[in-house]
Amino acid sequence: MQIRIRSMTIALELFFREAILADTESFIRAMMSNGFSLMSAEQGVVARGNFTTRPSRFTRMKGKGMNIAAIAIREEQVSSFIAHINLVRMVIRDEMHKSIDDELYACSLLTNAWIRGGVQASRVVSSISARHIVALKEFDGFIAHRNPFGKIELVSLPRQDDKEEEEYEWSKMELDYTDDDEYLLSVHNYTNSLARVLEHLNGLSMYITSCIKAIEDAALGKVNK
Repeated sequence: MQIRIRSMTIALELFFREAILADTESFIRAMMSNGFSLMSAEQGVVARGNFTTRPSRFTRMKGKGMNIAAIAIREEQVSSFIAHINLVRMVIRDEMHKSIDDELYACSLLTNAWIRGGVQASRVVSSISARHIVALKEFDGFIAHRNPFGKIELVSLPRQDDKEEEEYEWSKMELDYTDDDEYLLSVHNYTNSLARVLEHLNGLSMYITSCIKAIEDAALGKVNK
């Protein structure tokens, strides 16, 4: 059974304790001097290949965040996205004289992946129950339900060591299928460590494909109930 990620969009939001970005014009100049092209001066969006970077769009963190996104990439391009993140860190360090590692407050990583499975995705998603999914080892520590739109939603349970809100980490997943009979898996992770995000990105493709394979196996009755 072959599980293959056709494409992904990945958005990494970095939130900072203090506003480390200069004004929008200075940010744009710094990025463009390092090989980025300007997409929107008003929103401060710059791009390099399939990757975009801009000040965070979340108004509640206005001036204190950054969004780095990969648009319609394949699983073999994740390593290039990681290199892109490190390039942005270098520009901030060298041009703005700030360190993301020192000022980092939190990271929010949102991934949408379109996956071609071994059987019909519509058949699998429609037939499998949330109860069967959370029984799989790949989803240990999650609770799940099927929402009114037919998607299966999974949310991680708090760990015992999550004592302070500032240190709280969580994950949320949504499983659906497309008109092309591909899986659409959305994975949202929130953590207080950029290192944890990069670690997750390094294993992202394997994690997504292993989740889909486990779900397919369960739907086809190949695991013990």
